Amino acid sequence: MPTTVEASCGGHITLLFSIDKSARLKRSQGSRGAGFTVRHGVKVRLRLMTDNLTAPKRFMAGVEPDPRAPEPNNDLSTVHVEDANGKVRTDGALYFDFIQACRDATLLRKHEYVAVDVKLECPTSQGFGMSAAGLMALGRALHAATQRGTVVQYEKLAHRIEREHGAGLGDVLGLSVGGVELRRQPGAPGWPGQATSFEFNSLILLVWDAAEERHTSLYIDDPNWQATITKAGEENLAQLCVGNWTKERWPEVLEASKKFADASGMLDEPERAAVHDAVVSVVGQAALQSTCAVRLCMLGSSVAVVPRRVDRLPTEENLEELASQLKELGLNTMMTSLAPVTTRG
Repeated sequence: MPTTVEASCGGHITLLFSIDKSARLKRSQGSRGAGFTVRHGVKVRLRLMTDNLTAPKRFMAGVEPDPRAPEPNNDLSTVHVEDANGKVRTDGALYFDFIQACRDATLLRKHEYVAVDVKLECPTSQGFGMSAAGLMALGRALHAATQRGTVVQYEKLAHRIEREHGAGLGDVLGLSVGGVELRRQPGAPGWPGQATSFEFNSLILLVWDAAEERHTSLYIDDPNWQATITKAGEENLAQLCVGNWTKERWPEVLEASKKFADASGMLDEPERAAVHDAVVSVVGQAALQSTCAVRLCMLGSSVAVVPRRVDRLPTEENLEELASQLKELGLNTMMTSLAPVTTRG
């Protein structure tokens, strides 16, 4: 009988970062930075099945086994990806590569295959970390189905596949700790990547322009953007890395991310600036500027409306009012919340 499991992983939003692609090994590439995990992200349903033609056979003592069947040329695994609107997507290569990586690491046996259904809850290419969340959710599902390896092994593979696809730098590391994270050292979770996090409960409003997608590789693979982003990131991370990382640091995170957005040149792009300025204007019109802050989601044409203080949070009614006005301006919105710090089972 097939084993069926379900797993999920929230999206990840980077507020400021620096780029480190100097290492030869993908596990050592990544970014330092700060950001947070949200509850909405990617859900995965996985069925683990056995190919009886290639499964190991049990033999009685003294009985000569039949000649070994040839190994299959093709993996029987399937991947079905749907976006938040139920539209089928054709970009499943990321997931197939992860499945193969698990097979190469013997976390998935040669006679096993999987049928994977992926449901995206947030849009892609908008700075919400959907590729990392998808890989993390698939890794959690495979770990639950096979009971092989450790959680960190799957996270390391997710980081490597993410880097091979140029889809992100620090999202997997951020997701590995959850909450509001500080990525102190770049790289894969466990080692060499190092991150810490804190948590507090708050609703978040995500806002984006669906007509203006931004793939991460457009920036991290461009030498000029790399230099500008890294300089701004390191300057604004310096103070964040001093002292204990607790929720009392949230105002510093907001201040550092605001300075980063200006210094990195992210707000110089008119499409991104238009989204940011529209949301700031609506927040002001609603007289919520003392409660809500607007911050860019790196690296989409998107922003997150977040609380200014951990002890004075926006209400659901506040954010619903903002969402209604922003939709009238042609912008897309999603209500979500900060995710807790990740705990290991």
